[in-house]
Amino acid sequence: MTFKLNHDLHLHTNLSLCCSDERMTPQAVLDYAIKAGYEAVCITNHLWDENIPGATEFYRPQNISHIYKALPLPPSGNVRVAFGCETEYCGGKKLGLSPESFHLFDFIVIPVNHFHMTGFTRPEDCNTAEKIAELFIRRLEELICLELPWEKVGIAHLTAGLTFPDSGDELYRVFRLMPEKRLSAVFRFLGKHGAGIELNAGCFSQGWTAHKEDILRIYHIAKNEGCRFYCASDAHHYEELYSVYQNLSEPVELLDLDDSHRYIIS
Repeated sequence: MTFKLNHDLHLHTNLSLCCSDERMTPQAVLDYAIKAGYEAVCITNHLWDENIPGATEFYRPQNISHIYKALPLPPSGNVRVAFGCETEYCGGKKLGLSPESFHLFDFIVIPVNHFHMTGFTRPEDCNTAEKIAELFIRRLEELICLELPWEKVGIAHLTAGLTFPDSGDELYRVFRLMPEKRLSAVFRFLGKHGAGIELNAGCFSQGWTAHKEDILRIYHIAKNEGCRFYCASDAHHYEELYSVYQNLSEPVELLDLDDSHRYIIS
């Protein structure tokens, strides 16, 4: 069976401070999912657990009680609406969600490459493709050493432009520079422990095929190591919900994914 684009497991409502679209409510997300024929959506607003020190000015207001304002989620008999979050891994075993809070969420989206946040997730002097590539792979290696409920963890937007903002083609050199042997070891762990690998629609926007070998390289390695994948619009505006259908058909075909490669929230 083919890999179905019938779910979206990473999207934001207007509780995320970077989402200014008042239309992005849980009910609007569900209404879109019903119209699109989806099986599942997951609301993953930005979160920094108040029990973890070191929140930035952006993250401090986005604590558990804040994103819990999305509850109760609207009921639907045909579409599963899951409650998740997107938190940060900053290195040094510092995750923005405490172990005591893992049970509060159906799904936990973790990016390791939000490197636009200089001084928080990215050191000031990390400013070349070589340094970014080493930081990226090291963050993945550190992350898999944490005790996490891996079966409900998604690794977000591995080839996002935020990996090396405003760097032009140097972004794609970062993806080439990460050693295959080290990537394989990371994805072997993630595949074995049931984590999901995100196919983020924003990573496959118009023009992406000019760099398709570099972009798809990481996902090919993940697939070869037994990882499973999920679709994500990462929507911050209502129109971005459409991007799963618009952007992900081609990469799914090029990766030769079928339904056995799909990650499903347990």
